[in-house]
Order: sequence, then C-alpha cells, then structure tokens
Amino acid sequence: MAKYEKLSTDEVQKLMEKKKRSPRAEERRRIMEELVSFLLSLEPGEGAVVKLEPGEKRQTVKNRIKRAAELAGVEIEFIRKRKNIYFRVISKEKAEASEGEE
Repeated sequence: MAKYEKLSTDEVQKLMEKKKRSPRAEERRRIMEELVSFLLSLEPGEGAVVKLEPGEKRQTVKNRIKRAAELAGVEIEFIRKRKNIYFRVISKEKAEASEGEE
C-alpha cells in the first residue's frame, strides 16, 4: 500500500516555486491567446481560412479553434472543405454582453 506523508505549508510552497511550465505548455498558451484575440477581431458574418503547416493535424487545429471560440464567447461554424480549414463567425453574444456590463 502507498504511504502518505503530510507536508508543511513551507514545503508545499517550495514545491510550487520549483514547478515550471514546460516550453510546450507556454507555446500552447501563447497560441491560444493569439487565437482568442484573432477571433475577437472578427465580426459576425466574417470568416477565416487556416492553412495547415506540415506536421499539423487538422482535428487538433479545429479543436484549438473551438476552444478559443469558447473562451472568447464567439459562436463559429466550420465550412467543410478538404485542404484548408474555413470557418465563419455566427455571433459574439458573450463578448458583447460583457462589454455592455462595464
């Protein structure tokens, strides 16, 4: 059976200070921030094309776009095409609602 040992607050703090984000995690975070910013710059009815680079997986890029759209409060719709990824902005409900609250 596993053994459990209690750590003091100082020990936990030291562990947290040592914890660093991996370069890949930082890169993913940066990409997501750029994508959210890009999505917010689009108005309803406008769209975009994403040209995949060698080694990129279509589904991975689409999943990133979907996640960024959720974070930005932007509703999007993908347009089915073979080579590139196309999408359009349907609405910006959440983003507009939060702007109106200020």
